Amino acid sequence: MDDKIEALKEKLDRLMREAAETAADLQAAERGTRGPVHFSQIEAAAHAVGCALSSGIQERMVREAVADVPPKLPCPDCGTPCKVKFDRRTVHSTDGPIVVLEPECHCRRCRRDFFPATGSVGT
Repeated sequence: MDDKIEALKEKLDRLMREAAETAADLQAAERGTRGPVHFSQIEAAAHAVGCALSSGIQERMVREAVADVPPKLPCPDCGTPCKVKFDRRTVHSTDGPIVVLEPECHCRRCRRDFFPATGSVGT
C-alpha cells in the first residue's frame, strides 16, 4: 500500500509541475507583448488555476461518495424499500461551484421524501 501511495504522490508532483509550466505558458501567451506584468496579475491567474483544480478534486470525491449508494433504501418511518434517485445541484465551495449528486427517496406508503446522508448508507 505504501508503494502505491508513494507512486501516486510522485505522479501528482510531476503533474503539478507540468500544470504549473502549462499555466505559466498560457498566461504569457494571453498577455502577449503588452509590457511588464504586475505580480498581482500573476498571482490571480495562478490562484484561478488552483481553484479549478480544487473544484475538480471535490467533484470527484463527492461522486465517489455517492457511488456506493444502493438502488433502494428503507423508509426511516415504515421500513418500506424506496427507490433512490439522484438530484443534481450546485454547491458553492470555497474554491468555486461544484456539481453534486444528492440521493433522494420517496416513500409512497408514508407519502414522504427523505434524503439519506451518505454516511448513513455506508460511504
